[in-house]
Amino acid sequence: MKSNYITTYTKIRFSPLKPLPENIKIEDIAHALSLMTRANGHFKRFYSVAQHSINCSLEARAMGYDANVQLACLLHDASEAYISDITRPVKQSLPAYKEIENNLQNVIHETFGVQMTKDEQSTVNKIDDAILYHEFVELMDERIYEQEPKLHSKPDFSLRSFSDVEQNFLRLFSALMGKTEGYKCIGIDGTKDGWIAACVEADVIDIQVFSTIDELCAEYADADSVIIDIPIGLPESKADIRPDQELRKRIKGKASSVFPTPCRQAVYAEKEDAKNINRDVLGKSLSEQSLALCGKIKEVDEFLQRNSTWKNRLVESHPEYIFMILNAGAPVFESKKTKEGIETRISLLRRYVQNLDEQLDYVIQQPGMKKRRDDIIDAIGLAVVGNLGMENKFLSIPDDPKEDNKGLKMQIIYAEIK
Repeated sequence: MKSNYITTYTKIRFSPLKPLPENIKIEDIAHALSLMTRANGHFKRFYSVAQHSINCSLEARAMGYDANVQLACLLHDASEAYISDITRPVKQSLPAYKEIENNLQNVIHETFGVQMTKDEQSTVNKIDDAILYHEFVELMDERIYEQEPKLHSKPDFSLRSFSDVEQNFLRLFSALMGKTEGYKCIGIDGTKDGWIAACVEADVIDIQVFSTIDELCAEYADADSVIIDIPIGLPESKADIRPDQELRKRIKGKASSVFPTPCRQAVYAEKEDAKNINRDVLGKSLSEQSLALCGKIKEVDEFLQRNSTWKNRLVESHPEYIFMILNAGAPVFESKKTKEGIETRISLLRRYVQNLDEQLDYVIQQPGMKKRRDDIIDAIGLAVVGNLGMENKFLSIPDDPKEDNKGLKMQIIYAEIK
């Protein structure tokens, strides 16, 4: 008879009235909270307790609080995974519920090593209320306090899949507990003067700029994943089939973002001869976009031919396809050059990177970087998909890629969200 326990997601027989630390599982908390709605279901779209908790934790981080306070924010509603929630007006009339909730929350804190002073608990409560205010503005069109609380972060109030939020919650928890697997994933995009490298490690990002691809790869020789937005694996005849055409089919409405890859002969030719050479080899001329990329393509191709250990380790992907995956399979149609397009892409990346806004603000203040905002965001997207690939397995277009004449796979790397 189940009168004195509930069965959790991980099949634990859990007693909310007599909770035992050994029965508290973060997997149960993350799963349950990702399926529970805030505001008793009255927001204009689904928004989970887990997503609220993530936003609270990231706000604590943006305010400069340590991992203990960030973890307390992440877990401040964890008891609801076992006893659900009751609206505030009713809860005030149920002292027994409050006693059960407080006891359960204390056991959860004990289980995960959270120790709170009165001042720290007050901080958690203020952050909770501040996020609540902005949730009501965004999801209810209502201002519940006379004075608007200031936020130091940019909370994600978008509609997200349950599993996406659940995994985000677990990754953040692991990072705060120091249990992250610690994948070091690099995303690279080219600029006129060099290369932007975004390094994601333990859900934290660092962005640097390098003059050459040699310098960049030397810096990140220990990386688990290195993905670049530049063609790798160059055709030398019509028999060499690149994944470009298949990628265009997958990114419906954004196919124009996939530039035709020039043949190797054109890449190494003088600029004025490249179009004619490409026409002779592949039967088609080069677009101005493809022609403009030849210098970067050549630099990477030469690097890979000089450094055999990087062959098929430095791999190619495409940011627009990556953002489509992060956007639940729907292409991001807003241009990455526009304010709306930039914010849409950043909102997708915030789910995977704790310090995204701080790093972007810092990097964009550097000389010449403001106009490279879209390249920086693309590099971050590639680093994020590298982390997803390390966690979930990398996939490629095509499934069984062929090698070019230099032994480089002609493929587009990606990963799915699980």
